[in-house]
Amino acid sequence: MNKLLTILIVLSFLVVPVLGDYKLSQRISIEGNGQVSTVWVKGVRIRTSMKMEIAGMSEAERQMMESMMPPLTSLSQCDLKQDVQINEKNRTYFVDYYDWSSVPPEKLARRPKQKVVVRGTVTMSSVVTDSGKRQKMFGLNARWLKHVVEMESSADSCDGAKKVRLESEGWFADLRLNGQSCPTYVPPGEDGGCRPRPIYKTMQDPGFLLEGTRTSFENGKKAMAEKVETLDVSTAPLDQALFEIPTGYTEVDSMADLIKRPGGFDNSAITVMSGAGTSGGPAGTKPKSMKTVAIDFIAGSSSKLDQNQIREYVSSKLSAAGVSGYLVSSQAELTSANFSNVITIDVTKLKESGAAKIGGLFGKVTGNTDSSKIGETEAEITMSLIGQDRKTVVASATAPAKIKGGPNDAVRAAIDAAFPQILAKLK
Repeated sequence: MNKLLTILIVLSFLVVPVLGDYKLSQRISIEGNGQVSTVWVKGVRIRTSMKMEIAGMSEAERQMMESMMPPLTSLSQCDLKQDVQINEKNRTYFVDYYDWSSVPPEKLARRPKQKVVVRGTVTMSSVVTDSGKRQKMFGLNARWLKHVVEMESSADSCDGAKKVRLESEGWFADLRLNGQSCPTYVPPGEDGGCRPRPIYKTMQDPGFLLEGTRTSFENGKKAMAEKVETLDVSTAPLDQALFEIPTGYTEVDSMADLIKRPGGFDNSAITVMSGAGTSGGPAGTKPKSMKTVAIDFIAGSSSKLDQNQIREYVSSKLSAAGVSGYLVSSQAELTSANFSNVITIDVTKLKESGAAKIGGLFGKVTGNTDSSKIGETEAEITMSLIGQDRKTVVASATAPAKIKGGPNDAVRAAIDAAFPQILAKLK
């Protein structure tokens, strides 16, 4: 799951409910695919779990995907000013604080490997517009609202200057306790090393989106649109243990550690997902297979790039084509695991225009993040598909890109151009 989608999902549940218990089931659809989420609410705490839904995917295929990308359970502990991500399969958890710049030393001392750098700022605002329309839904008073969340990071922040806007419109239920609210969540980096300092402006709370749409924009461009539908609401009492870190689980230092498979990755190059006599399809149907392709670290001029963001982008393009993309965490994992292929990306050229460089420098000094977006970035990559023997080059494509934006944007555009030639050899 990419970072932006993580932002969208987490923002959906940042309400502080009345001191009662709720359990909601929701379907979140994105272009026919999506997830079914279950949300438990007790007091000011929220527990969320997700189940992936992909059109045409059998239950066996879904389970295989989840074995490679384990589903996580999240706890929003507003009273402790922290969120917790839990990997129940590995019995591990990761604690992410709302503001890492103010975490007490004694809390950091128990995680000696965690090297947190607080750099730059992210300014957030939340504005609600009420249409005046009302109706009853699941016994709750629902209002038709438009909710706009804006997040703007400074040029000297972890990911550089960026604007993210999330527009939600639909039926909201006002479950919050008046006068109390949680700050908007800033998602952790996968490797856990850098956080911006949050700055909160107008923070209006619409409540909980029961039914409607969410559309996200990144740097003014539409990034994603999703539909939200509530399937069921229950008010039966919930056990407090659901909202606590499970006893006996081990704390890890980063999100990357949280999603690691215990004992390393060990998957066959091609996994048969369904066929005669299997639960994935009726008897006599032709077996399906899904390749697992490793995505190597980016080489070449990559110092200005977000490695995980770019690799996750490649993984999402593979998933859309029915291929499983796996982000390796080390060269040892790459050589020891049984992947069908390996994708490598070599950035041979990455050049920002003079205007972009000057704008970025000016933005760091003045805090004016708009100035850092002046100019264009030019990139050129060579994307290669390596065979299972880790030596044979099955396919290779070189692609340039020149766009208005930063280095990550330019490399993604080049990947878009090169990817079809790589995919053709995977089919």
